[in-house]
Amino acid sequence: MNFITFQLVTPERTVLSKELSSLSCPTTLGQITILPGHEPLVATLVPGELHAKSAKEDFFLFVSGGFVQVNHGNKVVILADAAEHHYEIDEQRAKEAKEQAEKALKEFKGGSEDYAKVATALEKSLTRLHITRKHAHKKNPLTGQGTMNE
Repeated sequence: MNFITFQLVTPERTVLSKELSSLSCPTTLGQITILPGHEPLVATLVPGELHAKSAKEDFFLFVSGGFVQVNHGNKVVILADAAEHHYEIDEQRAKEAKEQAEKALKEFKGGSEDYAKVATALEKSLTRLHITRKHAHKKNPLTGQGTMNE
């Protein structure tokens, strides 16, 4: 087989279901790239950019965390807490979330568990901003339109 059968699923929807030539995703062990014939594996995802490449298209997505599972037979499933295509990210909303998280960090007076939650929120909003700005010139492959920022 020269392709990976891939599904990216969140509690709300199936974000992407495609045959891919490669998949790069952010894990706790660092960025990994999965190619056809990859050994079975389960890894924890961290907030970051997922790059899925098919024979004809590249997909750039934000994932907030979750798990990636590589099975025999070139089947890969990602169960993500949240995920969105680069063109679905609302830059203004991401900016507002970043500002709120930065303010919460400055005013923080709680315990370490609460601090981790605020720091994670900041990390996610910064990652979403980075992805939408990095790919702002790219079109939505489904509509041919620009990003939500245009």
